[in-house]
Amino acid sequence: MKKPDQLTIRYRAADELVRYERNARTHSAGQIEQIKASLRKFGWTNPALTAGDDVLAGHGRLEAATQMWAAGETIANCPVPGQVPTVDLSHLSADERRAYILADNKLAENAGWDVDLLAAELLDLRDAEFDLTVIGFSPDELGDLLDPPGPATSAVRRSLAEQFMVPPFSTLNARDAAWQERKAAWLGLGIQSELGRNAPAYASASDHQKAEQGAAPQHRTSIFDPVLCELAYRWFCPAGGLVLDPFAGGSVRGIVAARLGRPYVGMELRGEQVAANRDQLHLVQTEDPVPAWHVGDSRQIARRLPDVEADFLFSCPPYADLERYSDDPADLSTMDYPAFITAYREVVAGAVSLLKPDRFACFVVGDVREKRGTGPYRNFVSDTIDAFIDAGMRLYNEAILLTALGSAPIRAGKQFAASRKLGKVHQNVLVFVKGDWKRAVAACGDVVLGDDLFPEPDE
Repeated sequence: MKKPDQLTIRYRAADELVRYERNARTHSAGQIEQIKASLRKFGWTNPALTAGDDVLAGHGRLEAATQMWAAGETIANCPVPGQVPTVDLSHLSADERRAYILADNKLAENAGWDVDLLAAELLDLRDAEFDLTVIGFSPDELGDLLDPPGPATSAVRRSLAEQFMVPPFSTLNARDAAWQERKAAWLGLGIQSELGRNAPAYASASDHQKAEQGAAPQHRTSIFDPVLCELAYRWFCPAGGLVLDPFAGGSVRGIVAARLGRPYVGMELRGEQVAANRDQLHLVQTEDPVPAWHVGDSRQIARRLPDVEADFLFSCPPYADLERYSDDPADLSTMDYPAFITAYREVVAGAVSLLKPDRFACFVVGDVREKRGTGPYRNFVSDTIDAFIDAGMRLYNEAILLTALGSAPIRAGKQFAASRKLGKVHQNVLVFVKGDWKRAVAACGDVVLGDDLFPEPDE
């Protein structure tokens, strides 16, 4: 069917429009109430999109309007109760219609906010005594935007993203478009942290989540998120400070550290992994410190690396026996959980002993279930916290890293119906401090952005 030269608005009875039964976008009761408030204030301003009788966009508005009419309310721009403005898109094919339903929701979701401009607009509306509740922000969100703590200096008014790369909240969203763009830039350098992981039993630290969700081990693994590395180094490691990684795994944490001017020392049990990491040293610029990977059992890290004085301890440990990395009996992933925790605590204690006083440590972890993903949780996150506390450090920050959904939405329904297990789509970012936190903060200095990490290629 030929595309129309112009769109025409046609009023149609809402009860003759067929809602798409496989609409993946959900509308909670609370959001329907928000849509009602918007309809009361602004009227119906955005036509529903249809293809014949089928609704492509406007499901939430139709539900809210139907409830309002049932309660005897009227809606501006809907002069006849029960009728709504629509635009017909019947020229789209069946597959294009299905795709558009997804795109209409996802593209809007990918947008971000300029926090300063948003706050300024809200402040102006509040000063004009406009009812901000109809906009859709929660009271807590409005409070954070309109009444931020601290003096109203220019630094506070600047966008948090401009100051710190991403807002320093306890939720870090790796699904955000800006985060994904930054990750693509890092990977565009040629980082291949999956190299060296071709053994059938081996998978990367960042694949823990896949296994937790029930995915089968794979030979082609994803890599530790380089953006999370960059944040950890910029936020918690002094400029030029030495990074110590007792569970080195792939190359990404070392390469990112080097590109940010931080010396890196990592220990890894598997010699083939260290060799693969060293093969990527060409990604380090000549002026950068060269990352050093050592082959060895990290339980002996304090004895093997006695001269190391680290400014930051950063790692992602194996998640018990969730994934088996090798058949080496020294590999923690081959041990039962009690033995694993004993060995794990030795590694933490040894690494902490190499960390300077008044410095931070950060471990990225996730809980694991008994019996390789099928039972109750083992409380590995708490065991990690206990290990650091017993090693002389204190928990200083904890954040949730929202990771890519992957196939979780497809599997979650069946998994939840059968077991009531929630699909796991996050990891825990735990930050500890050794000594005086004020001195640790002072040692880190200001968060400095603007490095030319991704120069344009020569013409």
